[in-house]
Amino acid sequence: MKNTLLLFCLLFSLSSCSEITGHKNNPAPSNPSDLKESSQITLFLTSSGMDVSNKLIPMLPFKPKGKTLHYITTASVHNGVVPEWTENEIKALEEEGFNVQRVDLSILKQEELELAFEGCDLFWVGGGNTLYLLQEVRKSGFDNFVTQKIATGVPYVGVSAGSIILGPDLEFELYASKTPELDSYEGLNLFPFAPYVHFDAEWTRDLYKDILKFSLENDKAFITLRDNQFIYVTGEKWQVIDVE
Repeated sequence: MKNTLLLFCLLFSLSSCSEITGHKNNPAPSNPSDLKESSQITLFLTSSGMDVSNKLIPMLPFKPKGKTLHYITTASVHNGVVPEWTENEIKALEEEGFNVQRVDLSILKQEELELAFEGCDLFWVGGGNTLYLLQEVRKSGFDNFVTQKIATGVPYVGVSAGSIILGPDLEFELYASKTPELDSYEGLNLFPFAPYVHFDAEWTRDLYKDILKFSLENDKAFITLRDNQFIYVTGEKWQVIDVE
């Protein structure tokens, strides 16, 4: 098992170091009825948004100045308090020229989503507690809402938890946290692999020993993602981009 894990990790590390374009093993999103115009899909799945922002932001289909960015703080908010690292990320985005609007899905109802995201040019879904984010994404109806908006061409940037929820399966996150109200760990299925973020971080090493064992034994589809990398999805193609 140890040798199998090492070989598997090596294969993913090698694939992550070069650009990969979509082909038969990179299928379109699994809900084609929801994403009728897959050519319009633009996703940026990051492990650490600020570590790659210098390369990511210029790849957006518009310049930041005057554009409205809706930053979803839900994953990191605790008892109504936004942590300092989230505040710093929001400040950095404002300095880029974005008009940043904060949104906490935990206090929204489905009928309030259109108003809350009025004029949205870019979704930026921040990191934090992944399973809690998934719970509130479902409870608020944001899962269907954002899927439809992405289909119309609104770009989506995920940071850590915000990236993971777009994958097919979040069951591996049970090793990091638990959310009592979830009875399913299915993601939004907008990307065919679960992004295993912060894969090179010191604090995740012991955690990933268990996660990799679980994933291999249960045939889970995943891709490793370091903090200086992001996945760029456009239409039915995707590639992993390294940021030096």
